[in-house]
Amino acid sequence: MTKTETLVSKIKNGDMQTLRIVYELFYKPVYQAAYYVIKDPSLAEDVVHESFLKMKYKIDQLQDSSKLEAWLCRIATNIARDLIRRRLRNTFYMETRNVYPNSQPLSPETSLLQEEDKIMIKQKINCLSPSYRQILYLKYYREMSCEEISTALNLPVGTVKSRLFNARQKIRKLIELENESIAIN
Repeated sequence: MTKTETLVSKIKNGDMQTLRIVYELFYKPVYQAAYYVIKDPSLAEDVVHESFLKMKYKIDQLQDSSKLEAWLCRIATNIARDLIRRRLRNTFYMETRNVYPNSQPLSPETSLLQEEDKIMIKQKINCLSPSYRQILYLKYYREMSCEEISTALNLPVGTVKSRLFNARQKIRKLIELENESIAIN
């Protein structure tokens, strides 16, 4: 019996100390799998914790004990994707509720263009560094003020404002570069 198979066997028998060992052994690859999908360090951390909790309760579903690491990474990837889907669904809901309360419905073409713009902006945000993505997320998706972000991240308000400005500038430049490359082609 391999070391991994022994660990799985002990977890199935309810050995809590083994859970800690498995966590320490596989934390890094599980975190990397989550971060690859979610691109946010703190959310990836949440996904890792949820993955190990899920492993604890679903360990009986693991068919090949020697593939524990791959199974854990798959769990993390699935949880991260679910989180993104939930956030996109919530974002879409937040963006569409009461946006045009007294106006006519948008034409299908206008709706499609607006949706394409949203997708493009989200893609550009994913190109930014984690610190910029975090600030933008808190400002525009959590609708926090600069002061609230400052408190949450333990940063000076000036730093928050500076990062917001720089993040928006970088997004503008990325969009301009893409538009220029489209125009050239």
